[in-house]
Formats: sequence, structure tokens, C-alpha cells
Amino acid sequence: MKISARQVRAVLDAYVHHAGDAARGRSDAFANQPKDSASDEIRREFELLPEERDIVVHDLRAKIRSGSYFVSSTEIVDALLGRLAANLIARH
Repeated sequence: MKISARQVRAVLDAYVHHAGDAARGRSDAFANQPKDSASDEIRREFELLPEERDIVVHDLRAKIRSGSYFVSSTEIVDALLGRLAANLIARH
């Protein structure tokens, strides 16, 4: 399973928000944990990471340039039928 930088940021945001609530007495789950700059430093590091989509696009471009990118007809049909099914479900 891949975890994108966006997902990590969401978890960090939730943690920081929850820790802030705990410090204000709204929850006791993180009440004894001091809020320090470590979480801020981790957040800055993750913000520097590329998004998962950027990585995928970069990899695809490299494969296309090298001539090693191949999509089978089965994969194309699966994608088309999947999109068609999703559109039909969304309408109903």
C-alpha cells in the first residue's frame, strides 16, 4: 500500500489539531505530551516531498521516453468499462 505525502500531511494535521485540543482540555488522549517543534519539523519535511501523482507522472514520462511503456488491450478495455460503469452508477 502506498501512502501519499498528502495523506501523511492529513494525519499530521489531525494529530496537531488533536494535540492542541488536548492541551486546551478537550481530550485527555494527548494531554501529557508537550507540543514541540518536532512535529513542525516533520511537517516541513513532508511538505517537501512530491505528491504521489507527481511521482507517477514522472515515472510514466520516463517510460514513454525510453520506449518501455506498454498498455495491453485488456488494460485499456478494463479502464474504459470501469469508467463507463462509474458514470452509469453516478447517474442513478
